[in-house]
Formats: sequence, C-alpha cells, structure tokens
Amino acid sequence: MTSRRVLVVDDEAEVCVLVARTLTRAGYEVLTAQSGEAALSLLDTGPVDCLVVDKMLPGMHGGEVMIEARRRQPTLPVVLITGHPEPFSFGEERPEVTLGKPFKSLQAIEEAVAMAIASVEQPSAVDTLRETLTQVVAEIAPLRRKRE
Repeated sequence: MTSRRVLVVDDEAEVCVLVARTLTRAGYEVLTAQSGEAALSLLDTGPVDCLVVDKMLPGMHGGEVMIEARRRQPTLPVVLITGHPEPFSFGEERPEVTLGKPFKSLQAIEEAVAMAIASVEQPSAVDTLRETLTQVVAEIAPLRRKRE
C-alpha cells in the first residue's frame, strides 16, 4: 500500500518540523510549505490525501489556502490548525477537523489527520440513506407490479 501524502503548511518552521516528524513516524509521506503560495505550488506537482494548514499565515490565510486547494482538488480533506478560537468565516467551506494550537499531544495531530481523511472516505449519512432507499425501491418494484 502506498503511504498517504499530507501537505503541512505553517509559517513557523518549528511547527512544520514537529508536525512533519509526527506524521512521518505515523507512516505518512509529508510535504511542507511555509506559505500558502508555496503550498499551492506543491499541490500542482500532484494530489495529496490531506491538507494541514495554519489559519494565520502571512499573505494568504489558511482559509484562502483551503478554498484554493479544494478548487484544484475538490474532495481534499483539511485539518485547520488554529490558536485563535474565533468563529471561522470561510463562506460555505469548512475544514473537516480543527486542531488547536498549542497541540495537546503528538497523538492529537495523528488523530486529526486520520479523522479528516476518514471523513471524506466514509459515505455521508445522506449517501447511505439514498443507497438504502434505492435498494428498498428495487426490492418492492416487482411486488408492486404483481399487485397491479
């Protein structure tokens, strides 16, 4: 199995190194960038399985990076790192996971990425209900025809 690629974006080099080492030990292939522009350039080299981005970046802020990254890769799961708990105002775009800074533990970083990736791989409740309804309709259609 190929390892998952994670793109980590934080303007603090120490944070990039900490998150990259943690995720590398967990089996991920990690790319790092210290600006939104650099992150988007890395995205142009090939898809990633998760974007971990700091909310407060110079130039493009984390929300702008998330929106542009999803324009290029629509189903990209995002972990937004923030030390600023104020409400997010990114329009309809939302990260799958928000991770507070300072980090509670290194395991919290791993769990956030795993949760974000799982959230886009697992079918939503609406998709599951739609599939179930389609199966039920398919099963009762022959019975309905018999009655008529």
